[in-house]
Amino acid sequence: MFNMKQSDKINLVYIASIGHSGSTLVESMLGTHSKIATCGEIHIWPHEIIRQGVLPCSCGKSVIDCEFWDKMLKSVNPLDQSEPQIDFFREKHNAGHTVRLNRLLDFTSKKLDLETERKIRVYAQNNYSVFKSFLELIQVELDTQVDWIVDASKDPYRLAWLARSDLFNLKVIQIVKNPPAFIYSMLKKLPKDKAHSPYHRFYETTRQSLKWSIENELISQAALNHLKAEDYMLINYEKLASQPSETFKQVCKMLNCQFEEKTVNNFRAGNVHTIAGNPMRYQKGGIVLDEKWKKLLSANHRRMAETLTLINRHTYGYR
Repeated sequence: MFNMKQSDKINLVYIASIGHSGSTLVESMLGTHSKIATCGEIHIWPHEIIRQGVLPCSCGKSVIDCEFWDKMLKSVNPLDQSEPQIDFFREKHNAGHTVRLNRLLDFTSKKLDLETERKIRVYAQNNYSVFKSFLELIQVELDTQVDWIVDASKDPYRLAWLARSDLFNLKVIQIVKNPPAFIYSMLKKLPKDKAHSPYHRFYETTRQSLKWSIENELISQAALNHLKAEDYMLINYEKLASQPSETFKQVCKMLNCQFEEKTVNNFRAGNVHTIAGNPMRYQKGGIVLDEKWKKLLSANHRRMAETLTLINRHTYGYR
């Protein structure tokens, strides 16, 4: 859209996912690679600044107290940028809208109105400045050249605007999990006062099943209409967890990077200075396929999840 020279574009891997589907695992594996660095869910950074630290940086310190993010803030303050800022699609620290009717055209190949194109340009340039500073600082921190940086923000609307901008050499990895398995993960997050309520459990199953279908479809449409086939990869959580080396070799091939065994054997070491993400990044142990849902998710919730995702779950390999 903005005619930037190929040599000036930032090499960016975007992890797109509904969340709780293996995205943090993929991000950690990418970050462990010697030529790749991840900034985590960077679009949350402005919220972290405003709220003076909610989630810790992966170094263990608050984002406010972390020396690296302090240097980032001095280099480029996302709160001082023009609107729309990098958190435009993240209205709250912990949430963004699933359905934005006025933004659905962004996923198509149609030309957009001038005002929308202006907003995309400003938004993309703001993100470019943040990524450029991150790349410069992380290379000093790691004392090595980094070929790719990773944005694990996951949001499909953010993806559509970044892809339309043409400011990045963009590679997209979409992570999906079997709908009932995803629902089981979300039901575990219900607060104690709602966890055993049949109403709340069925409401959450319905809401999250629809979200699974909508967000995954939006990601797919963004990739179909704004990316070359070789710049997009679909990864099923089940294959990733059961065949991590084989799966990550395919990722490295897409990025034209040599596969490194440490990305699988020591994947948690890749979290140097990342924002937000699943708490599993701070835990220990290897990669294990979690299929507790097969025993612990009720048949009614499983059927509901499968019924409400029937429209497109076959697209992602789930019958």
